[in-house]
Amino acid sequence: MKYSIKKVLFSMLLLCTPASFSVPAFADVSAVSSDSVQKSSVFLNELSIGSGYIRGSLKRNSDDLVVHPAIVRIGFNINSLVGITGSRSTLQFALEPFVNPVSDPEDGFEAGCAIGLRYFHELAGPVDIFMEASVAPMFLSIDTAELGKAGFNFLDQIGAGLQYKISDRSAVFAGYRWRHISHAGLVDRSNDGINSNALVAGFSWLY
Repeated sequence: MKYSIKKVLFSMLLLCTPASFSVPAFADVSAVSSDSVQKSSVFLNELSIGSGYIRGSLKRNSDDLVVHPAIVRIGFNINSLVGITGSRSTLQFALEPFVNPVSDPEDGFEAGCAIGLRYFHELAGPVDIFMEASVAPMFLSIDTAELGKAGFNFLDQIGAGLQYKISDRSAVFAGYRWRHISHAGLVDRSNDGINSNALVAGFSWLY
């Protein structure tokens, strides 16, 4: 493979590291109550892992794009920043770093970090519905007629799904995502874009 996995992973970590990030409510967890954490402007409320299946049609190739996602997701409750009160709805700011193997039309990978929002609303008891949207600066390691040579792109995603709380501290989730990869004309390559559909599922630790 032309590109070093180590270099891509290092670049992905840089993309996922905010210039300055602090969560005052966690400076001394033993010294604050759960109520004061809930009132902080931003706080960690979910860590997730998961996988799924992604497939998309290539306009100029008889093969499909097939990707096998490896999901790691870090979610932060931002209700207080947007004025959401009560316990039935949550707006979440999320980071989702990824290195996803590509198996068709050739072996390769996509790597980057999605930055986005996910909105949860309680349907009944332990079941929440969610809607999400994100954008990810990313690296695609394979050449395609749609996007030209391997290189920098953006991944845009919108989706929806369900989350089922197993307990106060854990949940499972499943959902659908529509994905679009392009480079927004920022580099001198073709930019027809690649659309794909994703089914994802996983497990979450809740805080």
